[in-house]
Amino acid sequence: MPISLENSTIATFSPAAPAPKSAPQTIELFLGMFAHELRTQVAGTVQVCRYIREGSKSEAFFQALETTTLDTLHILDNMLATVKFHNGKLDITPAYCQIDFRSWITPVIRQQERTAALQQKDICLILHPSLENIQVTTDPVKLGQILQNLLSNALKYSHPGTVITVRCRLESNAISLQVINQGMEIPPDKASRLFIPYERLDNGLAGTGLGLFLSAQYAQALGGILAVQSERGNTVFTLTLPVYR
Repeated sequence: MPISLENSTIATFSPAAPAPKSAPQTIELFLGMFAHELRTQVAGTVQVCRYIREGSKSEAFFQALETTTLDTLHILDNMLATVKFHNGKLDITPAYCQIDFRSWITPVIRQQERTAALQQKDICLILHPSLENIQVTTDPVKLGQILQNLLSNALKYSHPGTVITVRCRLESNAISLQVINQGMEIPPDKASRLFIPYERLDNGLAGTGLGLFLSAQYAQALGGILAVQSERGNTVFTLTLPVYR
């Protein structure tokens, strides 16, 4: 995974994430959220098991299997503690702690690198110097779920042989995190609906249609916003998150 420092300006885009209103819909979403996150993590575990079965028995793969399994438990524990169904509504209460941003983001991206390599793609992390040694108070599990969902989406819709860029910088008291991919352009009428539950860009591809909705909900719970812009073959998802120190 290439890691570099950058100095360019990052644009901020407008979010759009309408929330469900009726109790039956909310119950369905509550169950769907757990199923989506569990499915994402189990898929990673299955992929590592395939590598091992094919003869890749290096210590790195066994370590990846242990890491993915532990991450699954952490995510489920976090969701049980922070996502509640109460009075017909979803309540998301982040579990805050302090993290070093650079130390946090690097392993999250590395988890997606093997999947990217199998698809003849690469992931490049670009960190602005302003993020060096920055301590952030956030829910690292929720933030990780957002980034994993955005990377999974970028891998699904980008062209083979392209690079998915994760660009981060500090702007005043907020972190701007962008996931940029080259591939299928999102029409404006569909872009405005991507954060609605069960909406998908292409119904022919596998998925629940909940990943971007969940990401937008988690971003809002963390005090941030998630937005998308797609033009000239480039799709940019931008997460803007306040920094609590």
